[in-house]
Amino acid sequence: MPPHRVGWLILALFLVTADVATAINRSPVEAGGAIALPPGSLVRTGDPTRQRDLGLRPAWQAFRAAYGPWEALWNEATGTPHRAFGPGIPLEGFANDPAAVDHAVRRFVVRHPQLFGGRPALETVRAAQVGGIWYLTYRQTVRGVPVLFEDWEFRVGANGNLMLFGADAHPMDARVETRPLLVGAVAREAARAGLDFDPATDRIEGGEQLYLLPYSAEDGIHPRLVYDVRVQTANPPGNWIALVDAANGEVLWRHNLVRPSIDGNVSGDVHLVLPTDLYSRRPFAHETVTVENNTVTTDAAGHYSAPASGQAKVSAKLQGPFVTVTNQNGTNASFSVTSHDGSTVDILWGSSGSPLSLDSERDGFYHVNVVHDYITTLDPGFTGDNYSMPCKVEVAGTCNAFWDGNGLNFYAAGGGCPSAATMPDVVYHEYGHSINDKLYLQVSGSFGMLNGALHEGMADVNAAFLQDDPIIGQGFYGPGTSLRTLDNTFRWPQDRSGDPHVTGLIIAGAFWDLRQAVGLSLADSLAHFAKYGTPDDFDDGVAMSEYFLETLVWDDRNDGNLANGTPHSAAITAAFNQHGIGTSYFIDIYHVALADQPDAGPYPVTATIRYTSTAFGGLDPASPTLHYAVNGAPYVSAPMSPTGNPDQYTASIPSTSRAIVHYHLSAGDVNGGVQTEPPGAPSRDHVFLVGPAVQSLAYDMEADPGWTVGDPLDNATTGVWIRAEPVGTSTGGVQVQPELDHTPDPGSLCFVTGNAAPGDPLGTNDVDGGRTTLTTPVFDAVSGGMQNPIIEYYRWYTNNSGASPTSDFWRVEISNDAGANWVPVEGTLETDNTWRRVLFFIGDYLTPTTQMRLRFIAEDLDPTSLVEAAVDDFRLLGFPATTAVGDRPIPARTELMAATPNPFRDLTRLRYRLATPATVTLRIFDVGGRLVRTVESGTKEAGAHTVVWDGRDESGRSVPSGSFFARLSVEGREIARRLIRAR
Repeated sequence: MPPHRVGWLILALFLVTADVATAINRSPVEAGGAIALPPGSLVRTGDPTRQRDLGLRPAWQAFRAAYGPWEALWNEATGTPHRAFGPGIPLEGFANDPAAVDHAVRRFVVRHPQLFGGRPALETVRAAQVGGIWYLTYRQTVRGVPVLFEDWEFRVGANGNLMLFGADAHPMDARVETRPLLVGAVAREAARAGLDFDPATDRIEGGEQLYLLPYSAEDGIHPRLVYDVRVQTANPPGNWIALVDAANGEVLWRHNLVRPSIDGNVSGDVHLVLPTDLYSRRPFAHETVTVENNTVTTDAAGHYSAPASGQAKVSAKLQGPFVTVTNQNGTNASFSVTSHDGSTVDILWGSSGSPLSLDSERDGFYHVNVVHDYITTLDPGFTGDNYSMPCKVEVAGTCNAFWDGNGLNFYAAGGGCPSAATMPDVVYHEYGHSINDKLYLQVSGSFGMLNGALHEGMADVNAAFLQDDPIIGQGFYGPGTSLRTLDNTFRWPQDRSGDPHVTGLIIAGAFWDLRQAVGLSLADSLAHFAKYGTPDDFDDGVAMSEYFLETLVWDDRNDGNLANGTPHSAAITAAFNQHGIGTSYFIDIYHVALADQPDAGPYPVTATIRYTSTAFGGLDPASPTLHYAVNGAPYVSAPMSPTGNPDQYTASIPSTSRAIVHYHLSAGDVNGGVQTEPPGAPSRDHVFLVGPAVQSLAYDMEADPGWTVGDPLDNATTGVWIRAEPVGTSTGGVQVQPELDHTPDPGSLCFVTGNAAPGDPLGTNDVDGGRTTLTTPVFDAVSGGMQNPIIEYYRWYTNNSGASPTSDFWRVEISNDAGANWVPVEGTLETDNTWRRVLFFIGDYLTPTTQMRLRFIAEDLDPTSLVEAAVDDFRLLGFPATTAVGDRPIPARTELMAATPNPFRDLTRLRYRLATPATVTLRIFDVGGRLVRTVESGTKEAGAHTVVWDGRDESGRSVPSGSFFARLSVEGREIARRLIRAR
């Protein structure tokens, strides 16, 4: 190389190395060094107004006029259909071979430039037929450079009908740069910045392939020329894809193929279900045995036969064509003996005798072969896992396992967990990640499955369907424990989480419900073959809606027309709707929440409710419903009626006085899909105050309110309460800590559980190591003649990210004796990462006094949880003195106290006090107002009483997790309390 070229390269490497840390800090760095693309930068589908406007464009209306009632989910970032489907369109020139189908689809694209952003250059990624469906994928190119992360997808039936297509066609200016300013060596150096890279053990490859990456900026999406570089690190394990800007060396996206996970059970003399099971002797299929110089593989019965002449050495290890087991903490198990031709040499792998082997070695080998045979029997055309997959056991560390993009890794015993490879469903789950990645690579040549929630959810489905058991990670923390279950009620979006294991339970739960409805064989086929459509997106909701549509596509192999239903569309739709990722996606409810109201009523509630598809039957006209609860009583449901304006419905909450009213809306379609407003109702709902309330105390936290941080029981090591401007953090597109306080501008301060510096890793200075307490000063709730004092505050709480989601409580407690004794107000495991308004009457919990205090407790008792909380805008309100009817007519000192514990798992105590002897009934209702159980009835003496409810209904059946109401009836008067069961 000429000297001046060498000098230029050294200078470029120096400049990129100096600038790369700054470049990475401009990008959203996630755990372990991953770098995400700007949120929502490539596919945006969440704006109902924009969706409607795009659907009304003349080009789309002309298309519908020509081909029938096609529906489209529009990509708002590009203005092109992300997914469109409808009555089959016969393709001109179609013939049942790849070249003809390819030409027919390209002819369709050319004839409809208004739908695809012109006539871009396209390269064919695949044109393959699976089960009668043609799957075609294209990639846009600019002067020969491929464009990444655009969906150009087409589905064609065997009869030549186009049934679905989509194209995220980002505009490509003719001036877009396709020549790099940096050489590949500079890109390789930039790719490792920000990673723990050891030149002695780690390596960097690539830097030759160029792509165009659509990238979000303030003024829109612009293509940036990038190098594809691969970085492999040993500690921590990493197999990184890095896209490096070919102009300035900035790492624009970095994705780790290593995927942590937790699942498990047995092999050997092997464990078949649990690591605590007795050994079961099973034949070892697919094991390589060497007889002298001849290598053979055992059959399904474990039998081998190889030629030998005279004496011969017979040797074997726990390896074969589909798996190679290596012990990372000792010598690999092996067998060797010299024998003579004509003799029989049996090999028994056991925990004693010869050959000696570890449980994890035997279990890992056996169960990897079990899951390999399972998936290849289901889909012989899938060959992506037909190689000797590395299976490392006894890896340093505890309570974990992961897929690294090429092999499986199982941690050693410790930390209360058995060796991970001895848990079969952990093996099946991790292998499920390999199926996800390798199938996507096989059919589309992409980077594999990228969406974390899909990855985890469908890996869980693989494990559950193989064993026909919804429980994942049986025995993970010891006998009787598990990690999670597919038999769940998780819904989108209310149960979304920054932890993909948790969000993945939404789609995994849908497939388990489908398995119950249509049987294991069909559900297994639908779950697997939907992957041939490569549903995927950086947005979890978009990715799961794509998976729903691809499941219908695979089910519709009869006529290639989604508009007329599929053989099992009712069951598929019902299962996905149970989890909020089916046709409920097409229900749009727009409502402006009611503000606080004067005494005069009733209170009209109006909403615009639209169904954005005609392919799935439409909105159930009788479904729009208003649900409201006054002063903690059970919810009352009122049907909403059309107003006469397009798509507008209304109902009224009856007139009340001096009350706290909670309400939410719901609507459904003819398939059983249901949408609520706000999402997550009734756990999250709207609340307003009725009556001329007067403010007697207010803290907006902008000035020091004199609140106390700390309590003798506090032991949190980080994330202790501070009054500050919050520093926002997010993971997986979910805001974990707020970026702004609640107080309207110019407010900026609130109480928050610690702040990290901008750009710090997720979880920096969250609550760790125990609890942290924030307590108000003593305040007077009785002076001034006000009646029914009310406390209002806004709070933020999240606990469902990190490795142990939903395991830590948020607590709020109240005292009327300056803090000597406390009564619970809130106690929840439910994440609500919004500024949530809380309103309650002090008298619902204890007698108001001049010595009131309130305290807020956030805790993290599991070291792997991520817990953040915030409090702002505290007020004390009350009503002017009056003798009007409606002023809480329960006799003085007759009260129903808050249940303890609440939330509860198995038992909760209901305490009430009577001012005088009275006839009482204490009953439990669900949120629909249906009686669950009567727990107390009869005439009772004055004074305190306690009743224990065991979470069972009148027939003795245990009730599911969810919200309930305890209602105390005292001689015609009623008091209600909300209960939450969290199992």
